[in-house]
Amino acid sequence: MSYGPRKRRQVKKKVEEKGLETFAFLIHPFDIQDVVKKYKIAGKVSPKIVASILKRRRPFVISEISGIKSSTGAEAHGFFVVVPLLPWQFVELEEDYIMEKIAKACKVSQKVGAKIIGLGAFTAIPGGGGRLLANMVDVPITTGNTYTTTLAIKGAEEAAKVMGLSLRNSKTAIVGATGSIGKACAQILAPQVGNLTLVGRDQGRLEEVQSTIKESSGCDADVSCKISKALNEADVVVTVTGAVDSIIYPDDLKPGAIVCDVARPRDVSKLVSEVRDDVLVIDGGIVDVPGKAKFGVDIGLPSGKAEGCIAETIILTLEKRYENYTIGKSINVEMVKEMDALAKKHGFKLTGLRREEKLVTEQKIEEVKANARKAINLKQWTGVG
Repeated sequence: MSYGPRKRRQVKKKVEEKGLETFAFLIHPFDIQDVVKKYKIAGKVSPKIVASILKRRRPFVISEISGIKSSTGAEAHGFFVVVPLLPWQFVELEEDYIMEKIAKACKVSQKVGAKIIGLGAFTAIPGGGGRLLANMVDVPITTGNTYTTTLAIKGAEEAAKVMGLSLRNSKTAIVGATGSIGKACAQILAPQVGNLTLVGRDQGRLEEVQSTIKESSGCDADVSCKISKALNEADVVVTVTGAVDSIIYPDDLKPGAIVCDVARPRDVSKLVSEVRDDVLVIDGGIVDVPGKAKFGVDIGLPSGKAEGCIAETIILTLEKRYENYTIGKSINVEMVKEMDALAKKHGFKLTGLRREEKLVTEQKIEEVKANARKAINLKQWTGVG
């Protein structure tokens, strides 16, 4: 259900009367199927027509978020606000048009009483990662990338643990290493892994990250613009690009590899899960939200669970930290530590390892380990690979 002007006024009045600490989080459809979930007719017309309609559609509130209660007793109330554009439209349309549309979504958020706004998925990319938007609107914003970084690292560490892999001795690759999350993950993981490879499209920018890591930790890192070659040798992969389509395919990964896919839309092709039973792919950064959270709309996760970007917005609301928090193209490593501490304070917990909306079971992990051993033994015996 969309919230018209009257409904928005009613909601804002309720928020003000109850003194609720309130946030909004901007979302957008990832594909045509997401549009069909709300508008069935979208499945009966061409994707071009759907995209054209979305381009002209104004941002709107799609649901309320309720039931969030911190372990401290603090409560938060929120709203999902839709920026009606598909991922490829964020890439192909003029940035001025996109920024104006996101700014309108922020104004809609303000009209329902939001005191801080989180930028989800592709809404966090234009305008310097929120910097331009911060000057266009009168409410604080955050991309949520700080806590997403925390959870990406925790997810990779947990996956390595259950697979019996020592990070200290592993070859680790960060795909999208020049982005804010990728760069922060690389800086934090560099002293913890055996070998680190930074993967991206721009050699010069990769070398800048390489230099930053050397200066901050004294650690050496390799760089590569050839994703398949880099991943063929990696034991652990953290991937967090802003790609519109999948970029990691079955032949890219070695047997026993662990992939933490933090990107939205996902970087790892669904083909990997279908044809590679000897690798472990997990979705990065999913937590249990404290209380009995109800999101009112399908966000691709079970009830009460959220991704790091949403969780960071909620945490700041519970803290009453109404300030521009994570914006720009870089992430302060000290802020990663702070957000981790705040999450623990309020009762947010990593929700176990998940992939494609499902829990990765112990049985699944044991099957992956067994299949990886078989594949490795076969390669050694045949001398292939």
